[in-house]
Amino acid sequence: MADNKDVLARRVEEACLNGWPALKTIWLDGWLLRFSHGHTRRANSISLLCPGLRQPGDQIRSAEAFYTHHGLPTIFRLSNVSSQDIGSALDEAGYGPGEDETCVLYRDLAAAPPHGEHGTAFVRPSLDDTWFGAHARLQKFSAATTAHARALFGAVAVPAGYAMSPARDGSPAALAFGAVHDGIVCINAVATDPAFRRQGHAHNAVSALLAWARDDQGAKGACLPVVAGNDAGRSLYRSLAFSTEISRYSYRRKVA
Repeated sequence: MADNKDVLARRVEEACLNGWPALKTIWLDGWLLRFSHGHTRRANSISLLCPGLRQPGDQIRSAEAFYTHHGLPTIFRLSNVSSQDIGSALDEAGYGPGEDETCVLYRDLAAAPPHGEHGTAFVRPSLDDTWFGAHARLQKFSAATTAHARALFGAVAVPAGYAMSPARDGSPAALAFGAVHDGIVCINAVATDPAFRRQGHAHNAVSALLAWARDDQGAKGACLPVVAGNDAGRSLYRSLAFSTEISRYSYRRKVA
């Protein structure tokens, strides 16, 4: 039987997948293929959720055919939660080394409930034009990317919250998005307007989201992904009590 840490890691993996969904998915012999017009690698990559029956090389070629059909590069999201190791098969198929190693962090909301003030930050249970407009502006989206991003948020099928920490003039200073699955809120899209950095706005937005998830949605835990080398991000999340690293993943794509 899997120990408690393994069970939690798999629950967190589910929360991450449901909290940042894809517009289209295909199950292929235990692999989850995700397609979202190229908007974010997580929503346009392959996650190995169960060991398949096919040989890895054959499975890789089948997956590549689907991504070619959609006009997208084939990208694997390889997590240490996966029960299948296809590293050598990807080497043979011409895939490059891992990109952007990412840590998935966790905090127990019951053992360490959200604490402290979150200022005037607030959470809304649906996507509105003000939040999304600020998100698109901070991410410097093109018109096409803006449309794909809006569709991706619209694809979220679990309870979701959109947090904003406003500046004194009421303009969005920092944003955060969270979606709750199986008692775990997955935090994504944390961003601060450069004009308001180092003023605690991101901390306030995430704190408000954690309180919303616990009080309104009954969440017992929270998780979020952060690139391993993002020192500023990791410092912020340490201040928010995300002290447990549940898993790591990176991406591998075929070398042109």
